[in-house]
Amino acid sequence: MRGAIGEFGAPRSGGRTHEGFDLVAPCGAGLVAAASGRIVRSGYDPVLYGHYLLIDGAGEPRSYFYSHLRRPALIPGGGSVWAGQRVGGVGKTGNARSVGCHLHFEIRERGRPVDPEPVLRRWDRAG
Repeated sequence: MRGAIGEFGAPRSGGRTHEGFDLVAPCGAGLVAAASGRIVRSGYDPVLYGHYLLIDGAGEPRSYFYSHLRRPALIPGGGSVWAGQRVGGVGKTGNARSVGCHLHFEIRERGRPVDPEPVLRRWDRAG
């Protein structure tokens, strides 16, 4: 974890808040799909997210967003993924250049951001 600055709801410039949770990991560490579904968007944002990926969970109201990937996502937009499939690697692209390698991970339910930390901790205990 990146401490309080990387937690859900942490203040950001311009009155924004952090809508995800940051997990520190070595550059290149493998990232897998949190759920089966479809990649609705992947791309590059040089200002904030760097290389990113958005998965729409199959049969559930959740979507999963990964950013600061080392390189473009392994699965193109529109492609299907299954839970546990490798989708990329941890990086420091976008605004992570100055803070080092980590994954910015978001969960949205019906389009609204929810705190992903409890889910991440549950997955960590189960794995």
